[in-house]
Amino acid sequence: MRDRKVPAPAEHYHHMDALRASFMLLGVFVHASSLGHDPIFNGIAHASALFRMEDFFLISGFLSAMLVGKYGPGRTVRRRLASVGIPLLCAGLLLNPAAIWLSYNFHNDPDVSFLDYLHGRTIADPVGELRWHLHLWFLVVLLPYALITPAAVSLLTRLAPHSLFRRATTGRLRTMTTITLLTLSGVVVVRGTHKALLDPVFAGTLLDYPAEQTMEYLPFFLLGMLLYLERDRVLPSFQRPAPVLLAVSASGLLAGSRGWIGVLASNNGRLLCETVFTVALTATFFALAGRFINGPRPVVRYLADASYTVYLFHYFWIYVIATLLGFDSGARWPQMLLVAFLTFGVTFAIHHFVILRSRVLRGVFNGKFPIRTRSSRRAAGVHQPAAATVAPDPSYMSGAPTLPLRRVTAGSGGPAFPTVTDAPTMPLRIDI
Repeated sequence: MRDRKVPAPAEHYHHMDALRASFMLLGVFVHASSLGHDPIFNGIAHASALFRMEDFFLISGFLSAMLVGKYGPGRTVRRRLASVGIPLLCAGLLLNPAAIWLSYNFHNDPDVSFLDYLHGRTIADPVGELRWHLHLWFLVVLLPYALITPAAVSLLTRLAPHSLFRRATTGRLRTMTTITLLTLSGVVVVRGTHKALLDPVFAGTLLDYPAEQTMEYLPFFLLGMLLYLERDRVLPSFQRPAPVLLAVSASGLLAGSRGWIGVLASNNGRLLCETVFTVALTATFFALAGRFINGPRPVVRYLADASYTVYLFHYFWIYVIATLLGFDSGARWPQMLLVAFLTFGVTFAIHHFVILRSRVLRGVFNGKFPIRTRSSRRAAGVHQPAAATVAPDPSYMSGAPTLPLRRVTAGSGGPAFPTVTDAPTMPLRIDI
């Protein structure tokens, strides 16, 4: 049976572009902190752990629900699996083994060759981040999320019109209270489910950490879906500053971390405080981004696209650069900052001068593949007039191509980057 395509609105969520790019680029500083033990970079990593990945998956849920409305459930699942799975497979096979070896040598024994490392000729109990997925675990998590997307959208579509939910989300105070309680309930349920059912199955296996993270961030993925489905009513109430909730939850976190209040110092108490703080901070981020990024900006679009390449390649280059510069595991913030900026330079260059110039590489590393519609198949092989253009996708965040900072046209000394007027098919971008 063919998927029914439900018309989706034509909003452009430009502030989500900006947020997603910012969170991805922040990952470079977070992983540069793994070079040593520095209070400044450790602080960046700790602060990131309070919101960055939660917001990644919230935005991913928002965009996943949007894609179901645009393409139908079946096509959405197929495209998401391809746009997530292929970059995961390629980056995991081509980059991660070398990155893990470099990390091992940096933190342990610098004389182990790559082949010796692959054959397990290493010291016992090495230190450093040596798990097979490294920073790509979030792509592993997105695969089951893609599979459950149609069912989750169907379930939330039934919940949203319910009179009880509508009354509970009338007004700012009720909306934030309901969202916070739903998120807290979801966190408690999925953590308990993982501990009781999944941990005995996956503990000690290669999927141990991804399975744990899949359950940990599921409430935020579902929250993102709910915000999209209720974008006309709940989303405007959510994406407003929440200074009172932010201050109260931050105070709870501080009291728990200092041991001032015993209940908040427990694992469950800190988890609940962190969840409330994340919800409040996310609402504030959305409000600020929506305030300052309220229209199309080429720089934001470019960074939203390039940040994905930066994220896939950055861990490998962090350790390549640190090794070439002769740093060791006692690196401090000046060395970490230098490595981070050099990593930005190399990875942005890879994106701009390599990835953007190859349709194959855009698919392999950015998850962008041509969307073959019935009309485009009929038009295949038919010469297009030189002046013909293609109307842009109504929602950039779910499928429109990323515009480069400067468009280079044919005959101007460089390759023509893909824009809405360059190709008869629209590339599908990965939405995370």
